[in-house]
Amino acid sequence: MISYTGRLLSLLLVPLITVAAVDRPNFKATARVKQHFHRTGELIDGEQHLLKVIVKWDAISAAEGYELCHNCNHISEETGEENGDVVDGKIYPIEVGGANMCGGQACHVMPGAPKGHNKFHLRVMKDGEWSAWSNYQNFNVQEPGNFDHEEL
Repeated sequence: MISYTGRLLSLLLVPLITVAAVDRPNFKATARVKQHFHRTGELIDGEQHLLKVIVKWDAISAAEGYELCHNCNHISEETGEENGDVVDGKIYPIEVGGANMCGGQACHVMPGAPKGHNKFHLRVMKDGEWSAWSNYQNFNVQEPGNFDHEEL
């Protein structure tokens, strides 16, 4: 038979276990926008209307990887959870470091971005577990330049 103290201890430990989940990232990004050039330096025929977006954010301590969701409208801004079975937008897996670092910040280079509002959510993997998705960061991509988040 479990003692009163044993039951009390087990009840106290349950909240500690549920709190151990990966925190939702505080995603504050900037974007740099360039023309969508070929490696030769020429504009890509038929894609002059597209731009290359470089999304940068501060690296998250102990991150094992990231996922960046572009134009995903199925993510709750309040909780970071995915709403229903409908998946829209595109998810990009991002490894930590190496080619995914830009000027000392974690980044993702996305060629072929459409002009207009481009919305991004980020999640991070720590200890083999994904966090909830961050609040969105929106960039009104129109011309080459540097951009900060813009509310929709």
